[in-house]
Amino acid sequence: MIRSPAFNIFFYVFTLLTAVVGIVLVPIPTPVVLRTLLRWWARAVVWAAHWIGGMKVEIRGRANIPARGPALLANKHHSESDGIFLAAEIYGIAFVAMQELFRYPLIGAILYRLQMIRVDTCGGGRERENLAQFAKRAYDSGRHVAIYPEGNLMAPGERERYRSGIYYLYRDLNLPVTPVATSLGLLWNRRDWRKKAGRCAIEFLPAIETGLDKQTFMRRLEETIETASDRLIAEFSGRPYTPAQLVLRSQGQTGIGQPVTAPRGAL
Repeated sequence: MIRSPAFNIFFYVFTLLTAVVGIVLVPIPTPVVLRTLLRWWARAVVWAAHWIGGMKVEIRGRANIPARGPALLANKHHSESDGIFLAAEIYGIAFVAMQELFRYPLIGAILYRLQMIRVDTCGGGRERENLAQFAKRAYDSGRHVAIYPEGNLMAPGERERYRSGIYYLYRDLNLPVTPVATSLGLLWNRRDWRKKAGRCAIEFLPAIETGLDKQTFMRRLEETIETASDRLIAEFSGRPYTPAQLVLRSQGQTGIGQPVTAPRGAL
């Protein structure tokens, strides 16, 4: 099928050209110009996904996106495209990203200038402190912060244990958390070269209020995101609703068929 390779060519060539422009803009003292470039790039990729790749992505629950920051969003993570669609919707969004991304040529320097939030997914107290420090900078700037609680790319129908870094941001910044569910992996799955034409959705869900204890918050966040994502996967795949299976990518283990339970959390 011609659509997938045509979109891939556009995506990678356009992304490379945008990164080159971004490097030229890095020395500018303010990150505002680069943030504008990021949103322009993201919207162009979303356009190409629809018109070249045939990927019709429905955005649901826009009314649940806080109109102004600072705000916290917790997202299901199917592919690199999750962040693209969020960046197209929310100007100046600050992503919590793996520290490895900051070491990539071109991309790393741009991420630093964009003031994205660097974190080691292995976790621990030190990384929790780093996450708090960089997130506070985004908070003080009035930005939306997007974090992937699982810390790994998961295929549709899979879930990881939820790390508790999101809880400490929720508690320390005293902000409600907007869960974000998706079935995007049905079309653009975790680093797959082949993209699929079709329909899927990203859904912004009602925010979880402040003041919950850790166990209650983590259980509610996981159940909310996973249940909504499983519902979207069933809706757009035409398959019966099936709870996601536990797949511990970070540990090389699987727990097939286990229900969503209160997570055992490190960061």
